[in-house]
Parts: sequence; C-alpha cells; structure tokens
Amino acid sequence: MLSFSRDRSHDPSQRRVLVVLASLFLVVASLALVTVPSGQPAYGASAALSVSPSTYVGGQRLTWTGNVGAPGVRSLALQFHMGRPGDRWTTVAGFDARTRADGSFSFSYPAPGMFNIRYRVKAGSHVSPSRLFLAKTQDLTLRVAGQRDNNTGEPGLVPADRPFDIVVDTTPDNIFRSPSSQGLPVFAGRTLTLQRRVDGDTWRAVARTEVGDDGLGRFSGLTEQAGVAVFRVREEDYRQDGNEIGWTQSFPLWVYVGSDAWDRYEQQRREALATASSPPRDSAAFGSGAPTPTASERYGWYPLYWDFAWEHGQSLTGGPARGTRPRGHWVDYVDGAGRVSKQNGQLTLDSKRFYGAGPGDFGSTRATLTGNAAAQGRWEARMRIRGAYETGGRAYGVRAELVPERTSGRACSSHTIEIASISPFSRRVRFGARSAKYRWSGAATASATPLHSAYAVAVEVSKSHLTWFLDGKPVGSVSDPAAFPGVPMTLRLTLTGAGQQEMNQVSLVSDWQRGFPITSGRQTVSRDKLKRHPATGC
Repeated sequence: MLSFSRDRSHDPSQRRVLVVLASLFLVVASLALVTVPSGQPAYGASAALSVSPSTYVGGQRLTWTGNVGAPGVRSLALQFHMGRPGDRWTTVAGFDARTRADGSFSFSYPAPGMFNIRYRVKAGSHVSPSRLFLAKTQDLTLRVAGQRDNNTGEPGLVPADRPFDIVVDTTPDNIFRSPSSQGLPVFAGRTLTLQRRVDGDTWRAVARTEVGDDGLGRFSGLTEQAGVAVFRVREEDYRQDGNEIGWTQSFPLWVYVGSDAWDRYEQQRREALATASSPPRDSAAFGSGAPTPTASERYGWYPLYWDFAWEHGQSLTGGPARGTRPRGHWVDYVDGAGRVSKQNGQLTLDSKRFYGAGPGDFGSTRATLTGNAAAQGRWEARMRIRGAYETGGRAYGVRAELVPERTSGRACSSHTIEIASISPFSRRVRFGARSAKYRWSGAATASATPLHSAYAVAVEVSKSHLTWFLDGKPVGSVSDPAAFPGVPMTLRLTLTGAGQQEMNQVSLVSDWQRGFPITSGRQTVSRDKLKRHPATGC
C-alpha cells in the first residue's frame, strides 16, 4: 500500500505552491462564508467585547470580557451569527451570566468549533460589538523517530524485530494540509494513546504517553515482526481547567518492517505514481453561499429526535447537541489511508491526509451512527465535497445512507436506503433502496455541484412509503412493501473505495445530521415513483 512519494516533499517549488494553495483556500472560504451582519445597533461609548486566549480550538475554555455600553445589572444573552445571506442572530440556549453595575461583564464559555462565526453579548436592548471567531482545527502527525517530519502521511521504514519509536506532533506545521491547523495551542499533559489496526473496525491500544511542553509525545521501544503494521494516535479528551475539548485522532501511519516490506513499498509507490490522476479543470475551492432549504422546515418535522451540530468541542463519541431522544454516537471504519474527524464544526471524511493531487488515496472510510436507530422516521443531513483535486482515475462512492443497525459495520448489507450519492463535478444526485431481491433507483439535479453548494438531503420512512428529498423538495417515492426495511435503521456516511486501488482524492463534509419522528408534521409522497428492478451486485 502507498501513502505518498517521498520525493515530493523535497521539492521547494512544490512546497511553495502548496503553501499558496492552502492560503488561497482559507481566503476563498472566508470570503464565501462571511458577511458582516446587517442591522447592527448603535453601541454605547463603553461597549466592548474581547476573548482570551486569542488562539484556541473548539471546546477550549475562553474568558469573555467587555461591556454592553450601559450601566445596570442585567441578565446576559450570548448570540451568534453564521454570516451567510439570510442568517440572523441566534440566542445560545442555556447560557446564564449577568452584567456588573457598570455594564461590564466577565465569564467563561467554551470556544465555538467553527470558522467565521460571530458572537456578541446582549443585555435587553444593549449589545456589545460582535467578534469574529476562527477556531483552530485539532490535528496531529506521526513519524518513526529518526525519519523526517511526516506531514503528508508518508510511511515509516524500520528493521524487523528491532526497537523503534513513534513521535507524535500535536502542533504540526501543516503546509501540506490547512492553515486552520497551523499555530495550534499546546495542551501539556494531555493523554496520547497509540493504537494498532486489527481491521477496519478495530484498533487495539498499544501504549500511552502524554503531550510535553513542546507539543510532542513519544512512544518508545516498539517492535514488530517483518511485514506491515498500521498505527494511529488518539489525542484523548481534555476536560481540565474548564476545557471541554473532545478527543481527535491522527491519520494512519504505515510502518513497513524488514527489507522485503521495504521492497514491496517501493514497488507500490512506483505503481501508484504511474497511475496518479491529474488535477481537475474545475476549481477545487468551495463555498456554501446561502443555506439551502430543508424538508424538516418545509414539512414541519420538528421537534427532532437528535441533532449532531458539531458546534463546540465534541468528539465522535460525544452525544447529539439537542433533541427529544439525545443519545447515540459515531463509530468510524477505516481500512485505508482515510480518517473521520471533526473540522470547522462539521463531520468530515477524508480519503488521505494531503490535500492535493497525487497518490495515497485508497481504501474505504465510513462514519456510522450507533445507539439511536428507528424502523420509521426521517433522517436529514447536509452534504458537500471539499477539495477533489484529482480527476481521471477511479472515483470514490460518496454517500449518505441508512443501514440496519445490527449490520451497520458492513460495507454492504441486505437492505439499505441510499439517501444521496454525489460526485464532485456533477449536479446529479442519486438515491434509492435495495433489498435482497430488488432495487429502486432515482436521480435529481441540484442547482450547483457539491463543490460549490451544500445539499440538504433527507428521506422519510413511513408504514406506507419511502420519500426522498433534495434541498427541501420531494424528488422520489416508493410504496412497494418490498422496499420497507422493517428493522431499525441508522445513518451512515461513506467514502467507498476499491480495496487498495488508487482513487481520486476527495473529502466528504457534513455540517449536521438530524433525526425526526414520523408522527410530527406532514408526510409526503412524490409524484415521481421509483420503479422496481432485480437486485444485482452489492
């Protein structure tokens, strides 16, 4: 298996290009996502808002200080604005603080996990100026000690049955990935767990250490027999001193052990380089613009069962942010070079560490919700694609789907409901269902590609019909009883590869994922009926 060519990172011109691209990516995203909220009130002379520290990750304890611009003890409301066309100031639920007699305030509240979001403090008709928040994204890199910094996912090469060390950097210089992970704060004493892959579902804990004052951790005295071992490191929850930072994990590190494994790696590297795809003609940047309509709002599905919004410091095993049935968590599956993580307030599936064209994209990556399945109900999510720096090779299957919870770890089960299948450079959104004997397939056309628009995709599963939705509109229905799963189903997001074959680089980004009861609002049947066909393949 291949991660990346070792020759690429030695090319100074290539590094400069990557730095420029990464910087342009952040600028374009900021311009696309941020607008200054309109209708700002007139501030009092003493109105102010500041936070410290100035560099933070989602969930980190921040101290908020300032003044609402008018004297008097008043209850405070904390409000945020996403900065997109049509957004409004929204009050944070459950927040409780008061001003002092002079109108000043000081309180602690966890940092938001999103980029380009504004907060302000409000007391009656008096408000502080708003402040733009740009959270850093947690990240960590691995390398075998004595080998160079591993910012691209390059494998380690070690002798068989000889001790070696793995070094972890929790504040890496991310010129090969994203400026949002540059300049990360150090959390000295935070626990690091080294895991060795057993299979795509299972990682076995090997050792533990702590982050040092320099942001590094070290696992010493590791030994492996000849062959290939795959490791990753989990930076565990950090909840001391008022912080609420959830765990995050590294991309996999391949360690080739012994001369035979080294030779195999070199052969695979040459083969992957020979079949690497070229960059696409379309821009790899993205923008979300105004939020697209949702079926839940149009048809009154609220109150919701659960809502994963990823707004602060949540990890995959953290529960939903809100809902009448707020339980469940996410389980990842990785049998290749990918990772499931939280970035910019979104659940993200990456095919490899490096954002760019070139080898290293292989295997499948999935995120499956467990612990909150239902046989009937509604499921809704936002989906978009980030990056897509390659074309011409094999494309990943990028999907949101429902699968039986008891078989949710499998890549293919006997009864599935495909909520949406998307591709970077196409506006075509596919959907459907399949049983052991039959399949039902449909398609709809979105207003833009998923590189430039975030789709709101949903499915309604009732006793009498299945209905699919795209950006709030019904686009297909099935009333055939053979299509109904009849068992509790759960949501799964997937990047489906083709074993160890090289694929086109891609990242699936999902802003939020929600579940609703079937009993609220209006049930809907589309005029477009999906036809039944014999099932073939998987």
